[in-house]
Amino acid sequence: MKVLKFGGTSVGSAANMKKVAEIVRREQARITILSAMSGTTDSLVRISRAAASGDRNAIEEQLAMLTDKYTRCIEELLRERKQQALARMNATFGLIRDEAAAFEEYESERKIIAQGELLTSAIFTAYLQETGLKAECLYSPDFMVKDPGEKVDTERIGRALARVAGDDSTFFVAQGFICSDSQGRIDNLGRGGSDYSAALMGAAVEAAEVQIWTDIDGMHNNDPRFVDNTRPIRTMSFDEAAELAYFGAKILHPATIQPCKDHGIAVLLKNTMDPEAPGTTISNRDDDTKSFHAVAAKDGITVIRIHSARMLMAYGFLRKVFEIFEQYRTPIDMITTSEVAVSLTVDNDSHIDEIVRDLSALGSIEIERGNSIVCVVGRMEHGDAGLAARVFECVRGVPIKMISYGASHRSLAILIDTEHKKRTLQCLNDGLF
Repeated sequence: MKVLKFGGTSVGSAANMKKVAEIVRREQARITILSAMSGTTDSLVRISRAAASGDRNAIEEQLAMLTDKYTRCIEELLRERKQQALARMNATFGLIRDEAAAFEEYESERKIIAQGELLTSAIFTAYLQETGLKAECLYSPDFMVKDPGEKVDTERIGRALARVAGDDSTFFVAQGFICSDSQGRIDNLGRGGSDYSAALMGAAVEAAEVQIWTDIDGMHNNDPRFVDNTRPIRTMSFDEAAELAYFGAKILHPATIQPCKDHGIAVLLKNTMDPEAPGTTISNRDDDTKSFHAVAAKDGITVIRIHSARMLMAYGFLRKVFEIFEQYRTPIDMITTSEVAVSLTVDNDSHIDEIVRDLSALGSIEIERGNSIVCVVGRMEHGDAGLAARVFECVRGVPIKMISYGASHRSLAILIDTEHKKRTLQCLNDGLF
């Protein structure tokens, strides 16, 4: 059984949806998971913000744009089911207007943002049916449900999709990204969460593989938006892919890897615009070659430095620091320590004021924004000589603020000012590859 996920660009037009349908038929995908048509979620976020501020003109402006976008897609894609799809579209935009008029920050926002995936999946299912396939559209929030700790209930997914796993004649379509919270309200998995949806559903039905389809030919060894002469990586391990995804590789959501790794399910990264391209295969197979495989960068990093003489020869200090970040559900990316100071980084500073306030009881605090983490991924055994030196030789002209090396044999990360990111990525590409 195969589970396929298609991103927003892949379903961004009627022509692209036709390509997706051909791939679904060719791959005999039992479950197809869709993002919203490209640009939709951004528009829905703008509508939510306008609703919160009472800006009716901005709401109508965005809805007019979406109406034009989806009407054009439906008219180009459908024949017999065209009127049904147009009626569904009008009902969807009516619901958005109602939610915007009686806006409630949590529920209305999430209901509005969910409509992109719901409308896109309904249109695509109608097209599959018109092409002669037996197709059914599932409602992901029925079985993608978070527990009170914000984790998705995987057992519930398995129970709900048991009939899907046993049905070889139906092509099921589901929405990525959206889910329900522990109180039954519609919610989502965050930006890029459709990949995670696919991984969880694939694990639940014990799929042979999960395919992530985008508009890029697999994972590249560096960021092609900033770096010249990058190349796609054909095979990589789960651990390498997890490092790259976490540290900025945009093609894959970081949470995707673990469910597939736990169940031994290969993940294929493929290009909808070039289906015959090999893409990237991520699996348990490990390359024993001691080398550098790829580089990724994550922006928006905030550094927090804690200076305290109370650390000297003390124990329990770091526990107190970590407890503060746990209280505000803020993950730490990098950390370095000395006898009287701790430096750490976060990529989410939404609770930074509260965190700094609580940390101030432990010592003096410095905050520095505008940083990037650049991570070199490969196979770097702890006993190998010269590999780290090669990395630092490449970036000898770049001021480095922090270094993370030795936690695993998979990565070496450095913290730099974001203004140096492009130069750093290019230098590493030229020097290592």
